[in-house]
Amino acid sequence: MTGGASGIGRACALLLAANGARVAVADRDADGASAVQAEIGANAIAITVDVADSAAVQAMTDRTMAAFGRIDILVHCAGISPRKAVVDMSDEDWRGVIAVNLDGTMYATRAVARVMLPVANGTMILIASDRGLLGQANKSAYAASKGGVIAYAKSLALELAAHGITVNAINPGTTDTPLVRANMPAELWESRLKTDPLGKMSQPEDIAEMVLFLAGAGGRFMTGQLMTTRMRFG
Repeated sequence: MTGGASGIGRACALLLAANGARVAVADRDADGASAVQAEIGANAIAITVDVADSAAVQAMTDRTMAAFGRIDILVHCAGISPRKAVVDMSDEDWRGVIAVNLDGTMYATRAVARVMLPVANGTMILIASDRGLLGQANKSAYAASKGGVIAYAKSLALELAAHGITVNAINPGTTDTPLVRANMPAELWESRLKTDPLGKMSQPEDIAEMVLFLAGAGGRFMTGQLMTTRMRFG
């Protein structure tokens, strides 16, 4: 479970654990990951990881295998979402978002696929974004990275299907998480509420329920799919 210290990742870790999973709570926020591990108890470990660092991701996978002896499910939730206009964006700004959101997705799935392939079993669930389909002003790097995650999930699903491994992605839509709140001005939040088809934002627990479905029955008969909570244009 990458990005497991808060928001959607935390909700997923808690729900999966409540349904019998042993969970590696991985995040670059060491204190946050440890707090979630403490909430779960003995069936969880906390791992500090920067998913933009391929060696750190491999170390995360190795530690999970040492602790649990197997990896059946990967939930990749780590991501960043800075707001900046293209004309104000430095090369480092762009590369930083791509490194975490897209490179990190490849690093995590690659490391876990190498563990799943010998046993010909497993499921991967990647958290994408509707911005990867629709775009967003001042979020071009984020939108581009998440569009890449969507295409990557579909491609990886084709690669791994014959080996008994499924890969699906979720577009949560705007979800009430610390990351979203930190990057969205109050007036934009209120505007989103007014234009949202359901008149409310998703909660992290709502997305966790979708993850639980894909981690169970859904992951046995679905692959290469993109589950979207709802579409919003603008």
